[in-house]
Amino acid sequence: MPSPMVTVDGFGVPVVVAGPEQGSVVVLLGAAQLVPAAYEGVCQRLHTASLKTVVIGPDPRLTGKNVISILDTLEVRWALLVGDRLGGELAWELAATPLDRFIGLVVIDRGHPRVADLAGMVRDDHCPPVELNTTALVSTSAARAVAKASQRYVYGEYRIVDLLGRRNAADSTAQLAAEIVMRTSTW
Repeated sequence: MPSPMVTVDGFGVPVVVAGPEQGSVVVLLGAAQLVPAAYEGVCQRLHTASLKTVVIGPDPRLTGKNVISILDTLEVRWALLVGDRLGGELAWELAATPLDRFIGLVVIDRGHPRVADLAGMVRDDHCPPVELNTTALVSTSAARAVAKASQRYVYGEYRIVDLLGRRNAADSTAQLAAEIVMRTSTW
C-alpha cells in the first residue's frame, strides 16, 4: 500500500503518521530508497512506548524548510528528530538550526555536516553546532570515526552506540527503538 503524500513546494513527499494521538512525537527522516513502511517495526515498538511517529520518506529535493512545513501542516510543535543515513544528513542540519522545535537527535551512520564523511567530503563547513542531546548509531568502524569527530559539534550529552545484528535500521529494530525511547526520556 503506498504511503500518503504531503505536497511541499510542488512535489509530493510520502509521510506516515501513526501511534497514540497524545504521545510525544518522533520524526524519522528515512534513508535513500527506503519507503516509510520500511520503518514499521521500529514504529510499532515506539507506539508501544506511547510515542507517536511521523515517518518522512526520502526525496533528494527535500530541505529543512520542507520538513518544517510538513511538521507545521501536521501541527507537530515538539519532536525527537531521527535520521537514517541520507535522512541523517538532513536531521543534523535541522538539529543545528535554532528552532526550539526538537528535543533531541538520533542519527544512523551520518556525522555532523562540518565533519568529513566516509568519502572525505565536508557537506557544510559553516553548519552551527547542535545544542541537543544526541545519539549516533554506527554500523562500521569508519562510521564510528566520523561519529567520534562529530562530538565536538554537539553541545549536549552525546552517545555513540554500535548497531548490532545486521547493521542497519531495518534489521536492528529493537535496538533502534530502545535508543529512541531512551533519548526521548533524557531531554
